[in-house]
This record gives sequence, structure tokens and C-alpha cells, in this order.
Amino acid sequence: MSTNNSDQQYVPMVSKKGHHQLETNNMLVSTTTTTTTSIVEPKNKIIKQGERDNWSNRIVYLLSIIGFVVDLGNVWRFPTVCYRNGGGAFLIPYFTFLFLVGLPCMYVELAIGQYHRLGYITIWDKICPPLKGIGYSMLIINLYVLSYYNTIIAWSVHYGLASFRAIVPWTFCNNEWNTPLCYSLHDKRTLNILPNGSCSSADEYFERRMLKSHLSSSINQLGSLQWELVGCSIIVFFLIYLTIFKGVKTAGKAIWFTALIPYAVLIILLLRSLTLDGIFEGLKYYVAPSFDRLNEYSVWQAAAVQIFFSLGPGFGVLLSYASFSDVHDNVSGTALIASLVNCSTSLLYGTVVFAGLGYLSNRLHADVRQFAESNMGLVFVVYPEILTSIRGAPFFSILFFIMLLTLGLDSVFAGAESIYTAISDEFPILARRPRLSRACVVLVPFLASIPTLTYGGKYIVHFMDFFGTSPSIMFIVLCELIATVWLYGMNKFSNNMEIMTGNRPNIYWRITCRYIAPLILFILYICSFIQFDSQEFSSFGKGNTALRVSIAGWTLSSISTLPIPIYACWWLLFRRQKNVTKQTTTTTTTTNVVTETIPTNGLNEQEAFI
Repeated sequence: MSTNNSDQQYVPMVSKKGHHQLETNNMLVSTTTTTTTSIVEPKNKIIKQGERDNWSNRIVYLLSIIGFVVDLGNVWRFPTVCYRNGGGAFLIPYFTFLFLVGLPCMYVELAIGQYHRLGYITIWDKICPPLKGIGYSMLIINLYVLSYYNTIIAWSVHYGLASFRAIVPWTFCNNEWNTPLCYSLHDKRTLNILPNGSCSSADEYFERRMLKSHLSSSINQLGSLQWELVGCSIIVFFLIYLTIFKGVKTAGKAIWFTALIPYAVLIILLLRSLTLDGIFEGLKYYVAPSFDRLNEYSVWQAAAVQIFFSLGPGFGVLLSYASFSDVHDNVSGTALIASLVNCSTSLLYGTVVFAGLGYLSNRLHADVRQFAESNMGLVFVVYPEILTSIRGAPFFSILFFIMLLTLGLDSVFAGAESIYTAISDEFPILARRPRLSRACVVLVPFLASIPTLTYGGKYIVHFMDFFGTSPSIMFIVLCELIATVWLYGMNKFSNNMEIMTGNRPNIYWRITCRYIAPLILFILYICSFIQFDSQEFSSFGKGNTALRVSIAGWTLSSISTLPIPIYACWWLLFRRQKNVTKQTTTTTTTTNVVTETIPTNGLNEQEAFI
């Protein structure tokens, strides 16, 4: 029985020396040099799965990774977060966390996924069995994200459909949803802004026409469903299913469109934005940072969260996508290219946003800082306002929101496919009906997203965005690093990398993955509790609503991290005892066949948790 086959049954034995094969009563028995029963995994063998799909080529794989990391976060989150956290000063903690945390974590996920070729639940049986709960935490996090992220994409679908008219509906203030305090950049009579309470036509369209948030006074009164958004959400989930129903084969074909179209539209918007009047006022705030903001922990936390949300470590998608790649792919090259493209794209979108802010401040004779109060992100207020200033506004508006749709779809079908990959690897019975299983993967998040489609849905989106990812994702990535580079072992991890790429990780990867990244993540996670302020949710309602929302939020966040300690305790109490009992029985049985034994001085590397 050769140990070269990864899916064979290993028979634990004891022997005098080396590996021998003894034939007794027509039975072939493998023997080892250790008296402790173990499962011996060959050191120079990459684990391959029999019928696993693969990306058609490296370009498709790289585009898929780029499509995942370059998402709505680059347009919706980055400019908003950067604006609210010191403008250009935000880039300092952003790039700091990129090289010290984001890039190393991305590298680790790609590496272990490419080597072990399993979903993010089953893979921990190979790396660190007691911490298999990491995979289940990733599963919960992905369900959280899909339950509200698709609603933001549905907003883009609504805007895109509304653009199919001669004049886009957020251009003027003469609509039934507008208030007397509305002003329009295209109506000189309304440009005399009142000191308090004034809203742009684009802002009122977003709040009063699309969301209809004025019909919900607080998170306690969400109101009825906004049926137009329900329809848009159904379109989004249907597109997700069409993209993933055949796995990476259909996703690989779709990625050519969804990954490249956004850049064509971005170039058009960037060139047009740079021709607007007053843009230097906005770019000045973007380039001339407020360094005093760097003393605030919230700025550094926002940078860390942005890196996690954008590069995607901790979500398991990188791990799942890498499991379909060529086993000899250059992991560090993939991580560097994808991360640099992601950051460059964020900066370009930031330039477009800040140029637009400068243009608005020039037209309205107002301070750029005045526009920081757009709670749902500048993308649904400033961008549409800029688009109304471009000739052929409907055409460019359609292009822009198609871009948002494709950016979002790249990420959500990556999340959905990673969920299917994880559960089908862990529960093979689900792989027998892949299309039905994938349909269920899409249906569950849709049902969970229904509260976000109500009149008060923006409160749920804000709530889920804050608590669903930011605190817990730090803990998950921390556990992931500990399991991989400490418990699995940096030496063994380096050996795996050498087998795949021919090179061991250099000193940068070894130091950041093993020491710097875990330390920073630990500090950030602890400080997220210390620095938390419930007033973040004061707009959610009156009285003690903010306190109740905070309690509910931390409960939600805890749910996504609880599988890690719960599974570890269960494994140590029951699974390990079962394994030891089973192995003891096997050893006793085989001792009757081989009577001469010699103990060894140490344990095999795989025996750390058995």
C-alpha cells in the first residue's frame, strides 16, 4: 500500500525500522517506525482532488481574483471612508495595513487553497483540525455579506433602469417626491441653498424616491417592502445563479465582461471629471491630508476594515478560487498584482469622487466638507449628480450603473460559489445535485435580505455593514494566521510553497505572516471593543434604540466567531478521544502481526492534534 495516493486508507503499524511491507495470509500490511499511530502524509506530494474543476487558464484565474478584490468597495466604500477619515491622510494607514496585514493574509489564503485544493471548511482537516470552526465562521460571514451586499447592487439596478429616459429623474426638483428644500444644479432658481435642511435633487431621489426612507422613522419601524427594490433584488440573485450554476466554467466566461467593463467606464468618467470646473478644490482636500486625524484610532480601524473588505482575506473566497488554479501558479505574483490593481483602482475612483466634490462645492459656493454627511455613500449622490452634467447623461448613467452592477456581481458570485465549494467538499452528498445546491445557496441569502428591502432597509444595511464584517473578520483572520503559520508550522508551509513554486517564502512573507500581521490584528480586535461608541447608531431611533442596536450588533458579530471556540472544544473533548480510541484499537490489532517494535524519539508533524 503506497503512500503516494492522497485518498488511500493509511494503516497505522509498528515496525523495526524504515517502511516495510509484510505479506501475511494474503494480506499486505504497511509498517512504520513509530509506536504512536499517525496518518502519514507524503512531504513531496500536492494533494489533488479527482474531479475538481479548474480555471481555463491563468489569465481567467487572475481576472477572477481581480474581479473579486475590485468590487463596490472601491467605489462605494473607499472614497467615502477616505473622505471621512482625513482625506489623503487616510492613505498612510491604508497602505500600511496593505503591506503589513492585507497582502500577507491574501498570500496565505491563496497558498493554502492552491496546495490543499479544498473548500474553506474541509481544508482545516489538513491544516489544523481543532480550528475547523474557522471555516464555519467564514461561511456565516459570507451569508451575512450576501444578505445585504446584494441590496446595494439592487440599488444600482434601480438607477440603471431609471436612466432609460431622455432626462434622468434626479436632474430637477419638480417631481412628486421632492420637497420645497430641494435644489438642483441645473435650476438657477433653486441654487440659493438654505442654511439648514437643504437637499440636492440627487439626494432626495436616493432617499425619498428609491429608498422611500422618509416612510420609516427608525429601525424599529421598517415599514412595508419597497417592491421595486424587491424586483431589482430578484434580478441580481437570478444573475448570480446564471453565473455560477455550472461552477467556475460559467464564472470564467462571465469574468471577461464583468472584470473589464468597469475599467472602460472608469476611464471615461475620469477624463470627464478632470474637465469640470472647480475640481482642484476637491483634489486639494484629497492630496493635502489632515495628519492630525492619524491620532484617532477610528481612522486606523477604518483603514484595516477597508483592506479586509477590499482584498478579501477572511472571507474564504481567495482560498476557494485558488483551489481551482494551477498547482504551480506563482502565488506571490498573483497576490501582488491583484492587490496593486485593487489599490490603484481605489485611488482612481477616489480621484473621480473628489473631483466631483470640488465641482459641487464650486457650483454651490460651499465647503467640500459639507458633503460628508451622505450616510449611504457618495456614490449614489455625487456620481449621479456628476452624470447629469455630462452631455448624453442617460447614456453615461446607464454605463456607470452597469459598471456598478458588474463590480458587485464579481464579488457576490465569488462569495456564492465559495459557499457551494465549501459545503460540497464537506458534505459530498450536495455535489450530486450541484445546480439544486447552488440554487439553495442563492435562495437563502435572498430570503435573509428581505428586511433590507423595506422602507427602513438603509438602517439594516448600515447595521449589517458595521457588525456583520468589521469586528469579527479581524478575529477570523487572526485565527487563520495562527492555525497556518504557527500550528501547521511556517516550515511546513514553506515546504508546501517550495513544492508548488520552486521557491520558499522570502523574509518579508515570513516576518509579516508570522509576527507582524497577527500582532496588528490582535490589537485591532481588542481596540474595536474599547473604542466602540453606541452613538454611531443614534440616527436609528429615539430613546435607548442606539443601545439596543449595539447589543444586537455585538450578538450578531459573536455568532459569526463562536464556531471557532465551540468546534475546538468539541474536537478536543469528543473527536480526539474517538480518534485515539480508534487508533489504539488499530495498533493493538496490528501488533499481533508485527511483534518487533522500536519506539521513536519524536512525533510526526501531523500528530500535533491527534
